[in-house]
Amino acid sequence: MQLFRKHPYLNLNMGLVKENFIIIKKTDQKLWEERGFQKIRKYPIFRYKPNPAEVIMLGRPMTISEFSAENLIHSEILDYTLYLGSYGMGGAGFFGLKLKGSFGIRRLVYCIWSSGEHILLDDKIIECHPQFIEIYHPWIVWGNGMHEEYEKTSRNLKNFLSGLEIQEISLQEHALKIQLSGNHRIETYQKSEKFPEQAGTGRKRLSYETGTMSDYWLVIYDETDLHV
Repeated sequence: MQLFRKHPYLNLNMGLVKENFIIIKKTDQKLWEERGFQKIRKYPIFRYKPNPAEVIMLGRPMTISEFSAENLIHSEILDYTLYLGSYGMGGAGFFGLKLKGSFGIRRLVYCIWSSGEHILLDDKIIECHPQFIEIYHPWIVWGNGMHEEYEKTSRNLKNFLSGLEIQEISLQEHALKIQLSGNHRIETYQKSEKFPEQAGTGRKRLSYETGTMSDYWLVIYDETDLHV
């Protein structure tokens, strides 16, 4: 384990995030080194052993404050995902916007568990547990026997977001508001009555317990993922 502790990008402890990793072809190693990533010989997750043509590299994401919210202004949304973040046996449910701007292509990621339950788009939640669908009417619908509805609503959300531009970002201690072109808006808070209850407990939860909103919005390179 001494070997693992020596790598500068192991156990980052940035909110929930421990590492920002990517598995690449060795021929792309120089490109990722220029992006600040470093090779790790043995990465102790997933028990994944790269083949001779691959290499695992770790980097350090930036918080939205470090990257500067201003740098995201005028960037274009290319896509979104609800499945960033991995703990080895499944996903953490981080919401990410794939953005194209003067910085190239990056992802702006909300790094809290099941983050789609805590993000409002035009005052409507992105997703919620199936038992609360009739109460909150989320953008994305999922559940047993609802595969077609899930595919349709996921596609509709992608079509809705794609091509919109970020016009303004208001980052507060416990709130984030992103004004988009077409008078659309993304917003989230540490606490809001507009967020759905958790399945099982039937209670609402805080988006995060400690830190500030900036700690949980990270900017990462496209194609990389986050380990929690």
